[in-house]
Amino acid sequence: IKIEEEIIRDLERLGIELYVSGQQGYWVSLRIKPDLISRIKEAQKEDSEIWTIV
Repeated sequence: IKIEEEIIRDLERLGIELYVSGQQGYWVSLRIKPDLISRIKEAQKEDSEIWTIV
């Protein structure tokens, strides 16, 4: 598996480790949803006075 150096640096910065077993590894997709954003969106659901920015 060949991963661009920039992607490797981003993963390291985010504290993400990628393990590939065997000789043929496929990077299909990696989707990261930060916990803070999830918590903010969840809190917005309960706040009747907040404006949602899209």
